[in-house]
Amino acid sequence: MSRPPDGTIAEMPLTVSVRLFAMLREAAGSDRLELELPAGATVADALDAVAREPGLEELVRRLPVRAALNREYVDAATALSDGDEVALIPPVSGGAGTRVRVTDEALSVADVASSVGRPGAGAIVVFCGTTREVDRLEYEAYAEMAEERIEAIVGECVSRHGLEAAAAEHRFGAVELGEASVIVAASAAHRDEAFAGARELIDRIKAEAPIWKREVESAADGEHRRWVEGADPAGVPGTLTHLDGEGRARMVDVGSKRQTERRARAEARVRMSPETARAVERGNAPKGDVLGTARLAGIGAAKRTWELIPLAHPLALDVIDVEGTIDGATGLVRISAEAGTTARTGVEMEAMTACAVAALTVYDMVKGLERGVTIESVELVHKSGGRSGEWER
Repeated sequence: MSRPPDGTIAEMPLTVSVRLFAMLREAAGSDRLELELPAGATVADALDAVAREPGLEELVRRLPVRAALNREYVDAATALSDGDEVALIPPVSGGAGTRVRVTDEALSVADVASSVGRPGAGAIVVFCGTTREVDRLEYEAYAEMAEERIEAIVGECVSRHGLEAAAAEHRFGAVELGEASVIVAASAAHRDEAFAGARELIDRIKAEAPIWKREVESAADGEHRRWVEGADPAGVPGTLTHLDGEGRARMVDVGSKRQTERRARAEARVRMSPETARAVERGNAPKGDVLGTARLAGIGAAKRTWELIPLAHPLALDVIDVEGTIDGATGLVRISAEAGTTARTGVEMEAMTACAVAALTVYDMVKGLERGVTIESVELVHKSGGRSGEWER
């Protein structure tokens, strides 16, 4: 704040970044504006400022533009802070920008990809889910409702991510080994939006559309069929597998699952002052080698996850690798842990436990220098193996 000659205190102006999409981006000739607004400004003030930019007044005044503040929809009265990002979301283009189909006919990647091609699309991302490991999948769908729900998801993704267009097609009936069961495509001016849109499309379709699948495998005694468990239509997990029929905690029976190679990678972030981080880099921490000790602690913890986490299965780990890096300029210590095994259940908890204990060890090693160290996050970033296949954050 500054003090003008009359002695009053004047608050400093704030700067916000405004992202533009579709017709707004084309009219402005840019996908981003930097605005300087007075202290206390709201989203409505930002809209007024955008409307004063060359070529944008008519569009902003005419269209029912929605605003997202730091990736969350907000109303016009929402106050802004310095450094905020405001995205202006024009109306979804409707049927011309979306393609949705739930069908018992074979799906074509080429057809779905070509349906989202647009002159303004610099990136097209396509995801194709195929039958694997089993002889076939049998899909059952409440087709009319599934199509409506998928159409709503596609429209919301187009709006949220500023896509040029999006499409989704899903099979029902028998889908043989190697055939496509679901295809989604998203096009956007830039690859980040296209990837984000395609990711949300497939994740939400799997969680929200009323479509069910059954695995079919051939054996000496005939065909074996098993319905695949999923989530409820609201995206909230259904039956908790760690509870029995009376709601009591139990260890999940994995005896019927197939042994497969399973991998998981987790990451943790530990924040400290740059001075403390530089001391860790130099090896001047009071207790010695911080990252080396944290690595050993993480490896040891991963091996004993089943003792630390109730109802976790004891696993013979094929590999557990823990690494750490230090950014002395920002005071950020990053820890990553990768675990691997060949078993009937995954190693996500082993990787996350390794990260958590390694992060706590970093804290313990530097608390003599700084008490305010913070463990910002411990999260799974990748897993593979098992029926659920590959997942990436």
